Formats: sequence, C-alpha cells, structure tokens
Amino acid sequence: MASSVTQWVTSCSNIVLSVTALCSSYRLFKDHRAPSVGLFLLGLSAAACVLQPSSSQLTALQREAEWAGELLAPALVSFDFLWLSQDHNTAHILLCGSCLLLGLCDWLSADAFSVMTCCLGLSSLSCCLMVCLFAGNALGALGGVALSLPLLVTPQVGTNTLALLMSPAASEGLMKWVLKGALSIGCWASTRALGKFLLDVTDQCNISIE
Repeated sequence: MASSVTQWVTSCSNIVLSVTALCSSYRLFKDHRAPSVGLFLLGLSAAACVLQPSSSQLTALQREAEWAGELLAPALVSFDFLWLSQDHNTAHILLCGSCLLLGLCDWLSADAFSVMTCCLGLSSLSCCLMVCLFAGNALGALGGVALSLPLLVTPQVGTNTLALLMSPAASEGLMKWVLKGALSIGCWASTRALGKFLLDVTDQCNISIE
C-alpha cells in the first residue's frame, strides 16, 4: 500500500514537472533558445519517468535521461543570463563544461561522477546568482536555486532523520516529490525572470542609444 502511494505521488510530481517545464520551454522559445532547450529536455525526461520500465536497461536509461535533464536545465538558464549580461566567455565555459560532463559520465567512477555533478550544479547556481543579484532579479535567483537543488542534494535514504520516521521507500519518494516540486517552481520562476531580464537589458540599450 505504501509503495503504491509512493509511486502515485512520484508519478504526479513528474507529470506536474513535465507540464510546467514544457509550457515554460514553449514560452521561452522565441527569445531564449538555450533555456528553452534545457527546459524541454527536463520536461521530456520527467514525462519519461512517469512510465514504468519493464527491464533494468530501460530503468538505467530512464535515470540517465532524468540526470541529463536536471543537469542541462540550470546550466542553459544560467548560460542565457550570462549571455544577456555580455559575459560570453563565462557562458561558453559553462556550456562546454556541461557538454563535457555529459560526454564523460560513462567513464567516471561513482565518486568522481557525484563530485563533478555537484561542481557543475554549483557553477550553474553561482553564475545565475551573480547575474541576478547584481541585476536585482529576485525571481532569477529563486529559479536558479530551485533548478540546481537536485544536483546539490544527494538523498541518503536510511541514514537521515526522515528515514527514522517512515520507511526508506516513503522517505525516498518524499525527497523526490520535494525535488520535483522545486524544479517546477524553478521553471516558472526562471521563465518570468528571463523575460524581465531581457526587458531590463533592452531598456538599458535604448537609453544608451538615446
């Protein structure tokens, strides 16, 4: 019973994330292609997680797609913030680092993989916060934190305080629900923040021309 409830809650959170990410991707596509692609991949991976794979290979592929979506979404959102703020070099470095990690993930040990994922999450978050805090864009900072959260939080099922209050499966399900909810909030906040940031940059350019 508890297992079925956990699966149901996880599936619902994936559906909400998929709808939110895909809608945000559609809204961003015209003016913000990079974050639109990132949120599109995040939405597709969340939709794939709703399905129940029939083999271990499909399960592994599902997890890799989920990780790739969660990795690229914050990186590409931060890339766009950096690009609009004219910091093209840092934007290129962040993009190349993300692609490099995607390409090398199969050759890394488990510890190296975890460390590199966390480092890239911190890099994406720090770049986003740097731009948004200087620009006074609170929604952008919120979106950056929410999108980067799954890369920075590693659930330790069975060793944390929460696991003492409920079964390991329920604890893991609750953690996934919280992280998926954070990603949904991050999609919404980043979409609003990027629109506002583009308007601010456009206004500054118009003022400088006048």
